[in-house]
Amino acid sequence: MTTEITSETFPQLVLEKSKTNPVLVDFWADWCAPCKMLMPLLENIVSEYAGKIDLTKVNTDEEQQLASSFNIRSLPTVKLFKNGEVADEFMGVLPEVAIRDFVEKHVDRPGDTSIREAKKLAENGKINEAIQTIQTALKHDPGYDKLHLILAEYQLDAEYLEDARSTFGNFPKHLRDDSAAQSILARIELSEIAGENTDLCALEAYMINNPKDFIKKAQLGAVYFSAGNYSAAMEQWLQMVLIGDKDAKEIGRENLVRTFGILGNHHEEVPAYRRRLAQALN
Repeated sequence: MTTEITSETFPQLVLEKSKTNPVLVDFWADWCAPCKMLMPLLENIVSEYAGKIDLTKVNTDEEQQLASSFNIRSLPTVKLFKNGEVADEFMGVLPEVAIRDFVEKHVDRPGDTSIREAKKLAENGKINEAIQTIQTALKHDPGYDKLHLILAEYQLDAEYLEDARSTFGNFPKHLRDDSAAQSILARIELSEIAGENTDLCALEAYMINNPKDFIKKAQLGAVYFSAGNYSAAMEQWLQMVLIGDKDAKEIGRENLVRTFGILGNHHEEVPAYRRRLAQALN
């Protein structure tokens, strides 16, 4: 439920209330079409927090002095109040994922307790219990993106590849294009290339005698990656780009790009391999 705020009610319903609960204030106007797009998104997201955050709105045409006191220059503008002060804000209609990220910085959802419990279980080697904890939390909070992502990550860590693929397939549509989700998809794809219970030593020996079997070379890189030997994995795929035929070059490039996405630009070896890939493609 969204509470309409006036200059008279603002001190009590926003400033005072924000000392116990974060309060979102949506500055809007009836003539503002983007404002009407944003409000349903805010209402849907706030409803998932079980009363841990309040949603209010200020009609800037009717409350011009209040809007002016907060330097509202464009609509919609959303300000988040904590402890009687503005703690954060954004302007315009952001994608739903971005709004969720904005809110999650300031409010715990019920599923966050389960995430902390699962993390402790995983750190103590109880990965199956961690998975069960997240699965239970998802039943109670199926709209929480973070739970979907963490479940797939734990399933990959436990080498439950089919389960991870199924979890990814059940991601909400808006989540699948998120960078974190794409990183999980890349891990799934590399794990599928590696195959289950692949004998690394046998595969290495095979490649010594068959250096231009690029399908096996791609697999060897994926096995290295699964074992955490990222430089060896990237070297295999880079060699495919350098000496392979058209199809092999593309497979090598795709696997390198997947790896860059998973490891991130801050990984110590990624920048060098990015440069080497660019040179190989030119």
